[in-house]
Amino acid sequence: MENSQQAARDPYRELIDIGIALSAERDPARLRERILLEAKALTNADAGTLYLKHKGRELTFQILRNDTTGLALGGTTGMEIDFPRCP
Repeated sequence: MENSQQAARDPYRELIDIGIALSAERDPARLRERILLEAKALTNADAGTLYLKHKGRELTFQILRNDTTGLALGGTTGMEIDFPRCP
């Protein structure tokens, strides 16, 4: 029975650990990337994209990750995202 209780607590412990790590991050760009990567891992997603509003009217790509294609752009990769803004 302890193993089933331990398994039930693991997701909560993981969220707590992530929250602690996020609260310690002071670089906004690294924080955004960490949030995207942690959300991707928690949801078992193959890909994730982060956009930011530009002048309140358009979305600009900030971070792009796709495990299947090996695509990693923006964020801390140093690789620029040259996709057009989205209206």
